[in-house]
Amino acid sequence: MKAVYILTNGPGELWDWARPLVYELDKRGIRSVLWLLPCQFASGMERTCAHRLSFYRIIGPYNWAKTFYESIRARDVGLVVQLGGDLMFGRFLSRMSGAELFCYTYGRKRGLRGCSRVFTAYEVMADHIREDGVSPLVIGDLVADSLRLDLDVGASPKMGLPAQKYTSRKVALFPGSRPAIRRRALSYLRELYGHLRSLLDIDVITLLSPFSLDEEVKAWEEAGLNPTRESTPFALRGVDLALTQPGTNTLELLYLRVPTLVAVPYAFLSDIPFSGLKGVMLRLPLVKDRLLQSLSKKKGMLSWPNRITGKNLIPELVGDYTPKELAEAMIEYLNDIDWLKKTSELMGQLTSSYGASKRLAEEIIQCLG
Repeated sequence: MKAVYILTNGPGELWDWARPLVYELDKRGIRSVLWLLPCQFASGMERTCAHRLSFYRIIGPYNWAKTFYESIRARDVGLVVQLGGDLMFGRFLSRMSGAELFCYTYGRKRGLRGCSRVFTAYEVMADHIREDGVSPLVIGDLVADSLRLDLDVGASPKMGLPAQKYTSRKVALFPGSRPAIRRRALSYLRELYGHLRSLLDIDVITLLSPFSLDEEVKAWEEAGLNPTRESTPFALRGVDLALTQPGTNTLELLYLRVPTLVAVPYAFLSDIPFSGLKGVMLRLPLVKDRLLQSLSKKKGMLSWPNRITGKNLIPELVGDYTPKELAEAMIEYLNDIDWLKKTSELMGQLTSSYGASKRLAEEIIQCLG
């Protein structure tokens, strides 16, 4: 029996994209095989976490050479669906097996012309993809469906409206899905929270990746930052303001209607990873920091909600922020009750992107015949 091969790489793509899709395929009796690709962003826990999902089989992660070798040997490939990672892997497996290749992506990606079908979440994302002569199908956001799984299928999240009592506030910190950035963030956020408490009666919760290790959770506990690996919708109950970095977390916060600040302090620039020749060049002393600081001054919108709407819905704080300066900025927003309410209400007007996993599963079934 032929299977759907789902190729993915990092923790976000596995949990937020592949998880809702395999749920829908399993409901329809479609056998799916997960293939974990080589990835510099991986946590090392992807395979362990994947065993909690209903994949028929899990392959990898291997190095590049073994990934290509195993692609030649694969015999039960009915369709290849790539959710993140370099498309050379999906294109190679498709060529070797004779199966069609589907890809879900948030933007332009090298190799999309070699896909049978391309899917994306929003029309603004599709516009960028069309610049390469590719015609994607807008099906909604798999991240939204992932949140629905956490809330139980069909539930409507009623989150993010600020509390009615303002004698005490609650903030949520998102230190990121990549271990290297989280390690750098620990001391920075510990100092930031100390400044917050000196300025306001405030509680904190830190949302660690479900792929983080027990030892890491303990380190954040000892720092007094109240870590949790609980699913995002439940961890964010009662939160007035979230602090995060650019990425899919901004979409989760959008759908849950939690007022958010996106921060990129220059202190973290050296931990942003790049692949290929660009990654080699940027490992040279001082090159990476100087280049990224230059680019950040010319930046466009970084967070997905801002890019989707074309408006500064979520404030983006990019610069040489110290923990104290960032804490002071957070206090300004926390004290602006009208801004908190208005932002949450505006977020609630942009939550119509559910159903991507169902639509993608239907496209898969049609392809399999």
